[in-house]
Amino acid sequence: MLGEEKIASFLESLADALEVPPQSLSKETELDSIAWDSLAIISCIALADEHFGITLSGEEINQARNIQEIIDLISNKL
Repeated sequence: MLGEEKIASFLESLADALEVPPQSLSKETELDSIAWDSLAIISCIALADEHFGITLSGEEINQARNIQEIIDLISNKL
């Protein structure tokens, strides 16, 4: 199970990569409501590796609808 501190750190880094305010991202954030494009997916893959040491595929992330589903993908690989 992921700790809230690690999730918060991941979301902060993701917000930085997406150039959005950190408070604008939460587990409930719908990906289609933010600048979610191929660059965002690549950034998410890199951050998952950096923060958790796991590899997500673009296809896996592309199927996610919100941040919680990305966190679930990460959690399932730990």
